[in-house]
Amino acid sequence: MDKEEYKKGVEATFDAVAQRYDKNRFFAISAANMAGLVPLAESLRILDLSTGTGAVALEVAGKHPSAQIHAIDLSQGMLEIAKSKAREKGLTNIEFRQCDVDTIAYDSHTFDIVTCGYGLFFYPDMEATYQAICKTIKPGGRFLFSSFTEQAFNPYAELFLKRLEHEYGVEPPSRLRERLNSKGQIKALAATAQFNTIDVIHEPIRYPISIIEWWYLLNGAGFKSLLDQLDNKRLERFKKDHLAEIQGLSGATTIELNADSLYTVVTFN
Repeated sequence: MDKEEYKKGVEATFDAVAQRYDKNRFFAISAANMAGLVPLAESLRILDLSTGTGAVALEVAGKHPSAQIHAIDLSQGMLEIAKSKAREKGLTNIEFRQCDVDTIAYDSHTFDIVTCGYGLFFYPDMEATYQAICKTIKPGGRFLFSSFTEQAFNPYAELFLKRLEHEYGVEPPSRLRERLNSKGQIKALAATAQFNTIDVIHEPIRYPISIIEWWYLLNGAGFKSLLDQLDNKRLERFKKDHLAEIQGLSGATTIELNADSLYTVVTFN
C-alpha cells in the first residue's frame, strides 16, 4: 500500500467513526492532561495536529482564551463534529481546517506550541513529518504529543488482533500502536531534529467498561479498518467469539480499560 492510498484509508476510517468517536472517554481525559502542559501565556499561537473531534484544541481553547489555535485533520467528518462542539461551547479562537499534515505550508518559527493527541504514530513517514513540524515552532516553543504505552488496551487488544489474523486472515498493515509506546522510541524520534529539552510523562488512564463498550471502542477508532474487512456473517461470528473470550478472561461482564499514556514535551532553542 503506497502512502497516498494509506492516507485515504485513514481518512475513510475516521469519517466512518466520527459520530461515535467521543464515546471513548479516554480522549477527553487525555485532552485535559495535555492542556495542563500548555504554559500560561498571552496570545499563544498553537497548531493542533490530527485534531479529530477537537478534544485537545477545545480543551486548550477554553483554558487559553487569548490563544489563536489552528486545528487540522484529514477527516472532514471528524472536523464537522469538532466545529459543532466549538459552537456549543462558544469558543471562537479555533480555526478548523481539513488538510494533510504533509502538505501544510507554514513558515518557520510560526507557532509557540504544537500539539498532537494520539496522532504521530499514524503518520506513514513519521520522522520526516516530525522534522518538518519542528521547523514551524518558535525558539522557546514546545511540541506536546501523546501516545499509548506498551500495555495500553491489553491484554484484550492482543486477543483481538491474534484472532483476526489467525482465524480470519486479517493482518494489521503495521503495528501502529507499537510506535512511540516507550520512552526509548520517543527519544529516538526527538533526536531526529534539534531540540533543547525533552520530558516524557507517564499517566495512567484506567476505568471500568462493559464488554459491549469494549466492542463499541473497537468500532469507534482505528481498529474499525480491520473489522471492515469482514463480511456481515464473519463479523457477527468474530464478535460473538471475541466477546466470549474477553468475558471468559475477565470472569465478569466488565473489564478495566487500560489507556495509559505517555505525554512528551519537547522544547526548542
